[in-house]
Amino acid sequence: MLCQNCNKNEATTYYKETINGQTRELHLCPECAAKLTGSAPSFGSMFSDPFFSNPFGSFFAEPFGTALQSPFGGVAQAIGGGRRCPTCGMTESELRRTGRAGCGDCYQNFSDILMPYIKKLHGAAAHVGSTPAAADQPKANPVEGLKAKLADAVKTENYEEAARLRDEIRRLEGEGK
Repeated sequence: MLCQNCNKNEATTYYKETINGQTRELHLCPECAAKLTGSAPSFGSMFSDPFFSNPFGSFFAEPFGTALQSPFGGVAQAIGGGRRCPTCGMTESELRRTGRAGCGDCYQNFSDILMPYIKKLHGAAAHVGSTPAAADQPKANPVEGLKAKLADAVKTENYEEAARLRDEIRRLEGEGK
């Protein structure tokens, strides 16, 4: 399938966005996808932490000079870019550069990098959730309700109903022991 933006390259990325209830779906080539998503704020840009922008720049630049330069002109791949997500193929250096995880498995594969920032942003690394309001209240004792009905049945002289309720109360109290 061709890219729906440039109509030249093969589409490898599916892009879907919903803004104000309007959904837009596109199949894009890597170049058009990078242009389209490049304007959105990234996870790393939410923090004024220089770690994501250039994690090893000042540390490796001065003490080691050109010793760590690869023959291709960049810093050796083993520094900051060696690990790769087996699911989506994202490298550690891409994660640090963009601040975005490529898939759900990236959160597990790069947890040592992401968890400090997730804790900083959310206050915790695990979702605790909340409980319904009814869960906080003690459960109503069914015997108490039956005793009230029994008293009403005796007042109205409905002795058959009172006998049935008495037997039900005895059964429930016997189960509780």
